[in-house]
Amino acid sequence: MSFASLRFVAVAAAVFALAGPAAAEAPFDFDTAPGHLPKTVVPIDYQVAIVPDAATKTLTGTETIAVDVRRPVTTIVLNSLNERLRNVRLDAAAAASVQSDDAKQLTTITLARPATVGRHTLTFAYDGKLETAPQGLFVQSYRAPGGATGTMLSTQFEATDARRMFPCWDEPAFRATFQLTATVPAPWTSVSNMPVESRTVHGAVATTTFRRSPKMPSYLVEYSAGDLAHVDATAAGKQFSVWAVRGQEQNGAYALANAQQILADYDAYFGYTYPLPKLDSIAVPGGFQGAMENWGAITYNDQALLLPPGSAMSREQRVFSIQAHEMAHQWNGDLVTMGWWDDIWLNESFASWMAAKETEMRNPSWSWSERQDASKETAMNADARLTSHAIEQHVVNELDAQASFDSAITYDKGQAFLRMLEAYLGPDTFRAGIRQYIQARAYSNATSADLWQALSAASHRDVEKLASAWTTQPGFPVVAVHATCDASGNRTVALTQKRFLLNGTDPAAAAVRTASHGRSC
Repeated sequence: MSFASLRFVAVAAAVFALAGPAAAEAPFDFDTAPGHLPKTVVPIDYQVAIVPDAATKTLTGTETIAVDVRRPVTTIVLNSLNERLRNVRLDAAAAASVQSDDAKQLTTITLARPATVGRHTLTFAYDGKLETAPQGLFVQSYRAPGGATGTMLSTQFEATDARRMFPCWDEPAFRATFQLTATVPAPWTSVSNMPVESRTVHGAVATTTFRRSPKMPSYLVEYSAGDLAHVDATAAGKQFSVWAVRGQEQNGAYALANAQQILADYDAYFGYTYPLPKLDSIAVPGGFQGAMENWGAITYNDQALLLPPGSAMSREQRVFSIQAHEMAHQWNGDLVTMGWWDDIWLNESFASWMAAKETEMRNPSWSWSERQDASKETAMNADARLTSHAIEQHVVNELDAQASFDSAITYDKGQAFLRMLEAYLGPDTFRAGIRQYIQARAYSNATSADLWQALSAASHRDVEKLASAWTTQPGFPVVAVHATCDASGNRTVALTQKRFLLNGTDPAAAAVRTASHGRSC
């Protein structure tokens, strides 16, 4: 983009901000964060042990959850779906009753006596089921390279499906540590967010326990198992692996090299070293489209991760750009998570913006920036309709959160806006603000207000006044420039704006805003 274009973008951004301030969002606060679960009881640490049976598509498990009771309670409410809890106890005292409501996806535990303020231990066993679609812990059939049919397990928890594998506080504000144990057929390999702590074979089955995770929301927990093999490497003290159905692992060599390069670049950009000891990339045959940014164990549709010999350049480009997106989430989404699904753009817009920056930088011959122009046009086409919505969408019911993952607005418009804001503030200033934001909110949650505060501190400008108009209302302006000279030779340049629409008029546009500047003709 030329310097003149950048100046116009800055003017257009400032003019649109005059459209009237939206209600200011507050910085993240756990007590006021949206959600349906009571905040009287908060999970601190989960120990989850599962025994999945792929043949019968059933699941049994046990949980030990350290909880912080913040006010005396007689009930504990958490999320569950298609699960029945047994032998429920708080500090070894049996619960008075347990009611699971699949329609509401909640379990209510009534205690035998009130729980006092402080640390307690909740334990129970449960029965559940394995899914056949990519939600919760699901069974995925595939055809192996030799022609045989195989089966593997994998997970897809975003937005609200961790509760399908284990009862939990399945809202993003409830961060906790997780230690997962799984018992599966002995020939299988198990992969999760953290490295293996121990593995014990008991005849036909093996039990694998993983190291405890950092504090994170439940939707980022990952577990995959099957006849898997991997290629691996070590760089900068981190272990990198690409896992695939046995016989296809060598097709992960390209992704393995990409992961090392991308992680090093992101460490440098964010000024915050990737905190986990390893990064696994897991190819799931069939399953779901795209990928999922589980912390330390990213799952991909195998077509989005593996690069067989003779693949077209378009597939090479797809693999790199999707990796760049999912790995950006390891900071924007995993290390710092939006407080509620209203702010999913803090995950997705940032990952799209960062992926485009990385892909262009490392592959200049691909002219990736031209594709971003195309994605911007896609966003503008959607945003030029009365049916469009703001980048920030209010999600009332967390079960509707998936609807907020809108590719044209949440991804494409969001990343185009971030490029514009970066150009306006300057790349170095913008990066300094992002670093402040990551540092301040690490291992916690955030709202847009937290981002605006960090960018304002770095730039010494009121970023919220400028930026929130772009994220809290739909549409974009068409700006008209009109210059006049008076009899004394003074020139007045007037800027007027209105929302650009392909059809119709915006009923919310009650007035036209004008900015003017006088100078000699």
